[in-house]
Amino acid sequence: MAIRPDWMTGTLNLVAGTPDFTTTGSALQTAAIQAGDAIITATGYVLIIAEITGQNSGRLFDNCPVAAAGDGQPLRVRYQPDGSRVQAAVRMMRDLLTTGNLEAFAVLVGEEDAVPVFVGPGVMKLVPKSEFGPDDTKGNLATLAALENIANLTELAAIAKANDQFIIMGADGTITLKSIKDLTDTIAKNADEIDKKYDLPVDGTADQLIDATGAAIPKTGLPISDAVHKALDAKASYNWIINGDFTINQRGGVKKPANGVYGFDRWKGHSNGIEQIIEGLPAGEYTLTWSGGGNGTFGGQTKASPIKVNVTAGNASVVVPATATKISVVAGDATLSDPWVARSLAYEFHMCTRYFQKVSVSARFWSTQENQYSSNSVTWSAMRLAPSVSLDDQGQRSANLKTATLAGVSGRGGRFEIVSAAQVGDCYALANAYNLDADF
Repeated sequence: MAIRPDWMTGTLNLVAGTPDFTTTGSALQTAAIQAGDAIITATGYVLIIAEITGQNSGRLFDNCPVAAAGDGQPLRVRYQPDGSRVQAAVRMMRDLLTTGNLEAFAVLVGEEDAVPVFVGPGVMKLVPKSEFGPDDTKGNLATLAALENIANLTELAAIAKANDQFIIMGADGTITLKSIKDLTDTIAKNADEIDKKYDLPVDGTADQLIDATGAAIPKTGLPISDAVHKALDAKASYNWIINGDFTINQRGGVKKPANGVYGFDRWKGHSNGIEQIIEGLPAGEYTLTWSGGGNGTFGGQTKASPIKVNVTAGNASVVVPATATKISVVAGDATLSDPWVARSLAYEFHMCTRYFQKVSVSARFWSTQENQYSSNSVTWSAMRLAPSVSLDDQGQRSANLKTATLAGVSGRGGRFEIVSAAQVGDCYALANAYNLDADF
């Protein structure tokens, strides 16, 4: 093949200290530039190409010298002669053939069911397939052989196979077969003794457990550990409804009060039952469930439990029948399961006090002067906002006593002021608690 002229199309960009180079308008792949071809720079450097990575990019065998670097140089690529490429390939093949491996294989005389195996550098021999042992591609035999007390696999291979048998390994490492029937017969012989061990005590029932003394105790009487309590509280914390089983009633009200009036904690009367406002419910899919029948309303839907809806972020109204119990609102789809889990009483009470608290005090006020006041400083648990205050005096006050007011409010405390309204008659109040209300 005729020697091809140098490729001199486009310009060359070289960066000192790196083997990568680029060109402009050179079409290196179209021009069949290959590894081994050489770039001749304008300064006379000859740089050997290691690979062509694109029409206008490639890599050198060595980093570009500083003196050869520069952008926009005229490109000149000299093709390596085809004869040189062929000679290099032949030399490589010759080197590979002179390792002795090919000669070692060539002198072997083939035998049936024999496999050539290297026994040294450039030395081979034929080995019968039977010497390689059984096929253990999944490693089962190797795992079995590694077990403690198994002397060898030959013993296992010598056992005559039979249906419905177990492989039994003795303490001395011997391996035998045992039929399934022998094992089941042994169990049957002891069946009467086994049954006796599991007889219920006198007057015992199936819904009881046996304690360490052998006495029967009801399952409901078993204590629950702190760890179980914590686990149940963690699961119950997913419920956005507070006091869903109506265990907290700080106000001493009824379950179904007048519309808009709070009865049991967090629940107030509604024309369709009772209502709770969930504070700051994040947007997403939720499921409302309850027991006791009837229709509820949540997220714009009114129907029987369960109600699955997508809600926007913000305060959310939940209305359920007055007969409802075990009320829950959980994230996601809970239409095929009952998500209800009761919280511990202490945890439920703590959540309720964010909205309503009854603070015990001993407040006595007696005055015959107008606008005279008495004050008490009381600390309470953190609430959602500064609460309104009222005296829990059970009617022990005069008509000319102003409503108690809240002053000096801090994060968890404030001062209550009781003020007389007029000089007409005595002005008095006897209270044993303050009601703090921060509910909706």
